[in-house]
Amino acid sequence: MQTAKPLKRAVALAAWSEEGLLLVKRPEEDPEFGGAWGLPAVSLGEGEGPEEGALRVGREKLGAGVEVLRPVAFGVEERTAYTLELWVVEARLLARPELPEPKPGKTYYRAYRFGRPEELREAARQGSLCSRLYLAVKGLCP
Repeated sequence: MQTAKPLKRAVALAAWSEEGLLLVKRPEEDPEFGGAWGLPAVSLGEGEGPEEGALRVGREKLGAGVEVLRPVAFGVEERTAYTLELWVVEARLLARPELPEPKPGKTYYRAYRFGRPEELREAARQGSLCSRLYLAVKGLCP
């Protein structure tokens, strides 16, 4: 009999400013998408919803406030070690990010830049669900 994989719930933030869509670079040693430029994200805590998680992405991962606008996509994907449920939430960036120093146990970003949704195609090719979902929302399938 096969045991069920753990469920991981997460939210990715499609944060916009006048300069464009915020893209973050994952650490090179990241086991899933090392060095990829994508959307910032967090795993949701027990009882935490996508909008609360999106605000936490701003605080914890970007060091900047965000104004949540709307959830725009949801997807489920079977990964090797877990099942991923992921929401993509659009937001407005309220300040320039100040990336915090990395802490053990969480993914922190090495750099950021502003760009366009099309620039998520490489992360999507590497398997990033949030990149694939946001490209589809924008009519830019990978």
